[in-house]
Amino acid sequence: MKARKVRGLKPGEPLRANAARIVATRLDELRGFAEEALEPGAWNAQHEMRIAAKRLRYVLEIMAACLGPEAEHGREVAKELQGVLGEIHDCDVMGPRAEGIESVQALLRTRRELLHARFRDLWLATEMQSALSALEARVA
Repeated sequence: MKARKVRGLKPGEPLRANAARIVATRLDELRGFAEEALEPGAWNAQHEMRIAAKRLRYVLEIMAACLGPEAEHGREVAKELQGVLGEIHDCDVMGPRAEGIESVQALLRTRRELLHARFRDLWLATEMQSALSALEARVA
């Protein structure tokens, strides 16, 4: 998936204004995958959400200093989200490679189910949503 284009960037404006536009776009991108990614078998949406979390995390690593403490907390949340979605993706990639080895495939299916439950709990947690909402408010 290509990253969404950030609209309204103005090279002559202060960094904070442009950083806010970038972060708002990346947050919107991340949230856009959530509903589908919460479905257990939605491997493509989960992978795309992982990429969106990575983009948000990286922009926050660069821009946190000009966006305040909400950006640092948002970066931590994006990193955690990226991690669990990455582990789910690892299971998806390894499954076909273990074709014919039922014990390994069963292990990967079980691991994926557990990781998806962890992802679901993480995404729906009040702390996660509060952190993203605070970041959203900061860049609005």
